Amino acid sequence: SHQIVGRDHAGVGSYYGPFDAHHIFDQIPRDALQTQAMKIDWTFWCYKCGGMASARTCPHDDADRLLVSGTKLRKWLSEGAEVPAEFSRPEVLAVLREYYQGLAAHERVEVKMTGHSAR
Repeated sequence: SHQIVGRDHAGVGSYYGPFDAHHIFDQIPRDALQTQAMKIDWTFWCYKCGGMASARTCPHDDADRLLVSGTKLRKWLSEGAEVPAEFSRPEVLAVLREYYQGLAAHERVEVKMTGHSAR
């Protein structure tokens, strides 16, 4: 049937371009796979739409969006910062917080945000 292909290619920093995970499927003949790639671009919470959306489905401006960023989430959790309620379900955040709180200081990853557009 279908396979969802996200924007970020394995989350290895800036080694890959932001849409290389999509481009790889352009190299594969359409009939070579038994699944069809559904390429999903930027996803975010839209305050005006009142839910999750993507650049394809939401007409609103960046000011109305909270980008879903794994990097930003890891930073918030590592620092014990508040995570916006719109970012994830409370029960999921509870499990993640418990995990991060259980890490020793030397096990935590320091995440530095430079030139990142997520709020």
